[in-house]
Amino acid sequence: MYTNIRYTCGTVSGTLYVMNIVLLGIGIGLVSLLAPGPVNLTLVQYGARKGPQPALRGAVGVVGADSMLGLTSVLILGAGAALPPRVFSTTQLVAAGLLIGLGALLALRPSTVSTSIDRMHRPTRAFFLLTSLTPTALGGWIAMLAAMPFATDVAQLALFTIGVLIASSLWHPMLGLTASALGAKLTEGGQIRLSQIGGLGMAALGLALMANQLT
Repeated sequence: MYTNIRYTCGTVSGTLYVMNIVLLGIGIGLVSLLAPGPVNLTLVQYGARKGPQPALRGAVGVVGADSMLGLTSVLILGAGAALPPRVFSTTQLVAAGLLIGLGALLALRPSTVSTSIDRMHRPTRAFFLLTSLTPTALGGWIAMLAAMPFATDVAQLALFTIGVLIASSLWHPMLGLTASALGAKLTEGGQIRLSQIGGLGMAALGLALMANQLT
């Protein structure tokens, strides 16, 4: 009887621990997704111009790329093959410079986003590639996972990554649908201002990342 009680309590405790790690991943994932990066900005513009169904297909591409990047990051850390500090810091500096450049381009020439969006005929594939090739994507995943206190435990990293992917699966479809709902209310001038604001936010994110690497 006592053995059964201990077994039941241990099972419940283990389940709660797993849920806590997944919930932690969801919370941190949602916070990390709020930044006005190139993926969020492009998805907003795409949803506003193309409507809900294309926006959802684009969100599927983003989540698919996040899944690939998350799995890759877990494998890298699990194998103990994380990037050397100098290589990682150099990569982050290059990524920060690219974000500043892209942000400045969007702020000064917002029509470039509209031109690129008009050429997207397969949103799932296009957003998968955009997310996968975003300069800060893999580095951001590795940095986030390496900062966790359980960074050396592959099982716990996997649970945390599942939480982050749940957050991505919630955030990106909601963002695309919200943008498509508001798209009809946005004039051409409103879409231009949205691109400019997003560009300024992206440049600010790049500057903050560069300052963090230089200090």
